[in-house]
Amino acid sequence: MFDLDLQQGRAELLPGTTTETWGINGPHLGPTLRAERGDEVTVNVDNALPQATTIHWHGMHLPADADGGPHQMIEPGDSWSPSWTIDQPAASLWYHPQGETADHLYRGLAGMFLLDAQEASALPLPSEYGVDDIPLIIQDERFDDDGRLDFSQSMISTIGRLGDEILVNGTYDPYVEVADRLVRLRLLNASTARIYDIGFADGREFDLIGTDGGLLEAAERTSRVQLSVGERAEIVVELEAGEQAVLRSFEPDLGTNAFEGRFAGAEDSFDLLALRAADELGDSPDLPATLVAKEGPQESEASWLRRFELGNRDINGVQMDMARIDEVVGVGATEVWEGRTPPARRTTSTSTTCASGSSTTPESRPRPISPGSRTPSTCPPGRWCASRSPSRTTPTRQSRTCSTATSSSTRTAG
Repeated sequence: MFDLDLQQGRAELLPGTTTETWGINGPHLGPTLRAERGDEVTVNVDNALPQATTIHWHGMHLPADADGGPHQMIEPGDSWSPSWTIDQPAASLWYHPQGETADHLYRGLAGMFLLDAQEASALPLPSEYGVDDIPLIIQDERFDDDGRLDFSQSMISTIGRLGDEILVNGTYDPYVEVADRLVRLRLLNASTARIYDIGFADGREFDLIGTDGGLLEAAERTSRVQLSVGERAEIVVELEAGEQAVLRSFEPDLGTNAFEGRFAGAEDSFDLLALRAADELGDSPDLPATLVAKEGPQESEASWLRRFELGNRDINGVQMDMARIDEVVGVGATEVWEGRTPPARRTTSTSTTCASGSSTTPESRPRPISPGSRTPSTCPPGRWCASRSPSRTTPTRQSRTCSTATSSSTRTAG
């Protein structure tokens, strides 16, 4: 059983000043929840905020009445206690608000929800939480001259509010000291609009071992991974004794023209985190040649094909309306969903996947931060500090997804 208290507070997001924030079991962000496949989970959510909100378990396979969608708001002073059984592969998930999603997330309502499973736990992967297995919640924020969160938004931006300062796990310009040759980073884009193209400043390669749905069948060697809002990726990087490796977000390819891209973050680059390796590193097992077997339905089992035309602010020509239901999927149904973006914006390419589903500031002295406490037991906090300010350069694809519904679900366009 997990207890989550949604609350107001103040946090030192920029060195030397505190900011009004929202958080979960604390002033900003929330604890890392962890459960194993087969566990019966109950989460008691108490809303002590001045506004109605709710908590959605992003990436979780669960009944519709436990999902925490925008139709399941928790009024100020009220509580909500959803329950479900964990029945999906090991994965890095997260939880966040719904309703006034962007504003509430921007204030600090977010946390990670890690799922374990027997097959994945048996693999020789870095797995000591906060030591060689580190969650990274990446957010961009904007502050006014008094250090308060700035909620203004450019009228020219087509994607939403973009910040000019980066926080990782709620900390400005962090570094982490590591003592092992291989380090696993669980990356989460918890920004409200920004897309990150993540790699290392020296161009080194790393192994991508997991994405939104969990671990891959085998590690993929690469030097970049692009994350849109809400996306996750698990990577393993090799370090040498005494070196510093800087995790960076490079200028992302957004598939837009130069004018649109400028106001959508296409020209922005940020340093995210410095990994400081000890003078002597503990040896780590080499990554296995294979990871986990692929789970999920086969496209040949699909009984229905749904097509979705994705516009800037609409799906199939209509915008979101909370009072309208556009698609209904029956429990147990296996379907192919095909999405297409306007061909003028991107060169069309097709991929098919199948997966189970349901539904500038002064320099500061080093200060400790935590990757998040594990609930219900306490996770090691890791060895975190913050120092320099982050560097910046400047302030039609078609896909098909085959999925099996595990709960009754509804979808609204938008």
